[in-house]
Amino acid sequence: MPLVDIKKIIDYTKRILIENRLDERERAFIKHNKNIWGSFLPNQDTGEILLESNSMSSSIIAYSYLANLLANTHQSRIVAYLSGRRNLKNRIAKRKVNIIYRSFNVSEFIYYNLSLPQLQDADDLLHKIVPSLQTKKEVEDLCVEGVCFGDLLYDSHCMNCKVPTVSLKDPRFRESLRVALGYYVFWRDYFNTHGVRAVIVSHTVYIHSGVITRLAIQRGIPVYQINATHLHYMTEKDILAYTEFFYYPEQFQELTEVERQQGLQLAKERLQKRFSGEVGVDMRYSKKSAYGRIKNGRVLKESTRIKILVATHCFFDSPHPYGVNLFPDFYEWLHFLGDISEVTDYDWYIKTHPDFLPGNIPIIEEFISKHSKFNLIPSETSHLQLKEEGINFGMTVYGTIGFEYAALGIPVVNASPCNPHIRYNFNIHPSTIDEYRNILLNLPEQRLNINIEEVYEYYYMAFILNVNNWLFQDYDRFLREIGGYNAQFGSISYSIFMREFSDARHLQRLSSLQRFLESREYNLRRKNLEAV
Repeated sequence: MPLVDIKKIIDYTKRILIENRLDERERAFIKHNKNIWGSFLPNQDTGEILLESNSMSSSIIAYSYLANLLANTHQSRIVAYLSGRRNLKNRIAKRKVNIIYRSFNVSEFIYYNLSLPQLQDADDLLHKIVPSLQTKKEVEDLCVEGVCFGDLLYDSHCMNCKVPTVSLKDPRFRESLRVALGYYVFWRDYFNTHGVRAVIVSHTVYIHSGVITRLAIQRGIPVYQINATHLHYMTEKDILAYTEFFYYPEQFQELTEVERQQGLQLAKERLQKRFSGEVGVDMRYSKKSAYGRIKNGRVLKESTRIKILVATHCFFDSPHPYGVNLFPDFYEWLHFLGDISEVTDYDWYIKTHPDFLPGNIPIIEEFISKHSKFNLIPSETSHLQLKEEGINFGMTVYGTIGFEYAALGIPVVNASPCNPHIRYNFNIHPSTIDEYRNILLNLPEQRLNINIEEVYEYYYMAFILNVNNWLFQDYDRFLREIGGYNAQFGSISYSIFMREFSDARHLQRLSSLQRFLESREYNLRRKNLEAV
């Protein structure tokens, strides 16, 4: 190897080692972990608790609790899995995270490495599957050996390639399929040859964690999705996290009459705050309000025609977080509406969220150039202004305008049978594309009696009666203190956690998680929490 190449490798290694140097907070957290988890696990080793590895600090704290509790219950060791192959570059890059994981009893790290037979197996599957995929729907519904992960493939491809839809002729899609099959083969064989007792993931969408989740569920292995605010138990019935909205009406009825009435009143007050333009009301990631001050200058045309607002979604960001929608992606949905606009006499408007990600606007502009009946509304336009100017209907796949517009008395038509508002009647919920088309073609005949108390009930269950303080004493205060949602993934989370730490709080967390594990319910709820 030439000396110049050796020097580049040495310089690169030095730089990565410096970037991965433990800071003071991380060193303190490691010491803390060794003190509280050092003697927690038994000596028996009858299997593995498979744990996702990432660098999100607030989630890592959550992992330390659940992983040790499961390892103790199943008399197992904790094994972390990493994205990427086992090579010098990745080992150096992951060094800091691995040291932190080892401090709470992770004994081994698994890298994604396909053997030659596995590469051949994945390639054979690829050549078998490619001819069978003729439509986007067939991609979405893809299953291999009884494990369905077409939705994961779809979302991973759109996100990784920053494309709004799947093109079967795109060589990048073939590569995305190859990667997905590689993950499938690797983890299929791993489960076949290792005694995995439970799996812990950060999310259940995209290939990286989704395939492991689906394979484990197929084998009857418990799967848990956890972070600083949520904990879900995944089963064949519930293969995706964050779909507790399917159970809201029943869970609301479990509350006392006093709790229900107080909850409805609190929801009403919080919605009024949101409509006042206050930023971040029950939306911690939001930096702008869609309900700001009404500005001068009319936005909607003055006409007697029905006025429709289409609230777009980010084209690249997981169309399938809650399940399969009427359309395989947001791009297909939008162009379906474009076709409907050509045969209807409505005024069509389209608006992006103020927090929209880069890359979406050119797609929307291209869409409008093809469908001239659509008018793009400035993203900063307040929905309150649109209501005042006479918007008649809202269109979304599963967006928040479903409950927001309902609270304002405006009917919304969803394009998903698994949207978060599906258990309530304050939206219109077509179950098929034909039904959706018929509704759109006959909007003047649509009648929807919105029960505002249903809207408040949904809001209370979705945004207020949720467990977000199981790890930190006050999660919202914690975010304010550290400077916002994204800051929690840095080492400052360790400092706040250790500042709040007490033996009583520690035992309370363990007891709460144990109660949840024994309940075998879908999501962690307030009734699972043990008081300090």
